[in-house]
Amino acid sequence: MRSCLLLVILLVPQLSAAAANRVPVSKLLDQMIRRSTLAEPGGTPFYLKATITDKDDAKSEFNGTLEEYWLSPTKWRRVVKLRDFSQTRIVNGDQIYEENIGDYFPVHDEMLANEIVDPLAKPAVDLMNQLGLMGAEPGSGQGQCMAEKYFNNSEGRETRVLLAYDCNTGLLIYLWSPTCCYGVMTDYRKFHKKMIAYATKDDPINIRVDTLKDLDSPDESLFAISQPTPPSKRVVTENLTETEARTFLVDNTEVQWPTVSKNPPEKSITVNIVIGRDGRVKEAQTYSPVENAIEDAALTAVRKWTFQPQNVDGVPAQISTSMALPFPADYQKVDASQPQVRPLFDRMRTTGDLRLDGAPAFHMKASFHSEDGSAKGTYEETWISPKKWRREVTMNDTTVVEVRTETAFYRTFPGKYAPRVADDVMDAISFSLPGDDGSDLHDADWSVTDTKLANLPVLRLSAGYINPQGKPDPLARLFFVEDKTAFLRGRYHYSAITVFNDLQPFADKNVARKLTIVGSSAGKIEIAIDTLEPAAKVSEEIFALPGVKPVYTSDAEDQRFTQPVAVYTVKPSIPGWHGQVTCAVKIDEHGHVRDVDVKGTADEAVIKPIRTALMSWEYEPATINGHPSLGFVQVNVQ
Repeated sequence: MRSCLLLVILLVPQLSAAAANRVPVSKLLDQMIRRSTLAEPGGTPFYLKATITDKDDAKSEFNGTLEEYWLSPTKWRRVVKLRDFSQTRIVNGDQIYEENIGDYFPVHDEMLANEIVDPLAKPAVDLMNQLGLMGAEPGSGQGQCMAEKYFNNSEGRETRVLLAYDCNTGLLIYLWSPTCCYGVMTDYRKFHKKMIAYATKDDPINIRVDTLKDLDSPDESLFAISQPTPPSKRVVTENLTETEARTFLVDNTEVQWPTVSKNPPEKSITVNIVIGRDGRVKEAQTYSPVENAIEDAALTAVRKWTFQPQNVDGVPAQISTSMALPFPADYQKVDASQPQVRPLFDRMRTTGDLRLDGAPAFHMKASFHSEDGSAKGTYEETWISPKKWRREVTMNDTTVVEVRTETAFYRTFPGKYAPRVADDVMDAISFSLPGDDGSDLHDADWSVTDTKLANLPVLRLSAGYINPQGKPDPLARLFFVEDKTAFLRGRYHYSAITVFNDLQPFADKNVARKLTIVGSSAGKIEIAIDTLEPAAKVSEEIFALPGVKPVYTSDAEDQRFTQPVAVYTVKPSIPGWHGQVTCAVKIDEHGHVRDVDVKGTADEAVIKPIRTALMSWEYEPATINGHPSLGFVQVNVQ
């Protein structure tokens, strides 16, 4: 949204810290809420009518009106009418009525409708209070005062919160946090004992109050609800991080980057997008300082992207997020001598990939054990082609079997979910490389860095977020490869690193016979490839699993998206804690939880037990076109 760049506009003279007393921002926020929030508990009942305008387009889908009748935080009626969408929402006690005409509620309009009556959103207020910000006390200077702080969020990303206010009056000018990004509040007028902002400015889309008056003798029929609207019929909008959103990205059209006269100042362009309940991009905009041709190319591609539709608490949801698109190498003036990603992966396939189309069939046996003794077992694989193979892990009297035939994929195990250690071992031995058999490989998504792996000089090929301290996001992908030989020596996947040692020749390849997984659910796991031989006289019976239904078949790829479904849960134990938090849970294609982001608190005594408990949950995985897929769910803990 445009307001994310308003810091340039707001840089007027500030009151220095030495010229005023410093007070907790929590005190400032309490004062602002009491002075400028219409929809405050105990506030005066009001009627408000406002106009929302796209300053650049008189026929824009964002243009419309807002009308609100408000008696209390638990009794109000709001009507929003836009070009392509309208909503009537009534709240009366614990009952909610919502009538929506149209499929998509533009997020900026939804935000403005909330902001004009409640400019200090609770999630942003709670975050600033938890961070302990300090600000200049109003009344002893002129201009704009700011309270801000940079911090690393749960993903390790540097994040900013900022509160801008009038140094003299203490009235809110601007608020920025990861949960909201509002325009400049302006045209303050008195309403009873409050000072209310009648408008926002400097955004592409702004709101202006046309009428604000007391709601005298309200007609009770305005708030009557004969039949509450079930949650599944309401419109919900959720803010997600880029990492979360990319877990359910289905199709990302590649950007056709134009030739430019001047390289951009950054290595990527950030695009703010809103995904509709159908999984399609409804809004895309960027405010990165780039040439118009670059901006147009990025937006044109992103508007064609599709995502797996998402639910929040079981309700189909609109999703607001941001995506960073890396620029091509020639934009970034990359050293021509630096290896490029696609040729490196091609060399890695040539030197060590056993499972390519046309490769000779093989039979493999391996044994493994965890350092803590909790897991011990065997792995066996018979591979004929990319569409015909069988893999089996036996561990602690549990067997997980996967079979691929020309027309179907099967997976079977006892109980409701497979042990994640078994899947970790299977994946460490049998994974594929980006670009294998025609799979997507977008060079711009990857970077190449010189590094070391256990004192061995290697190139690190990485895609996904890595924080300034070098810690990768759980869903990032990293490969460690020797430059001269193109031998794969390490792989990072779901927070664990697999190291490949004891490389030996087999069928014109060099294959690691010793593997070590560090960071798995069982800690450290040692794997030894005991047998690797050509597959001879393979019986067709091993590819048959009587009574087992296929996970998917080649003629069932038009199935719709499905969400993960919990099959095992455990409640966190937090003695003495009373509250509620929302957790963003990332689930792999086998249904194992791979990351948990606890939102709504900064208290590690609360975050740690919640995260530990939810990391042990198990799910039926999400599916895309019938195929198991990464998934994302929101879990409320209280």
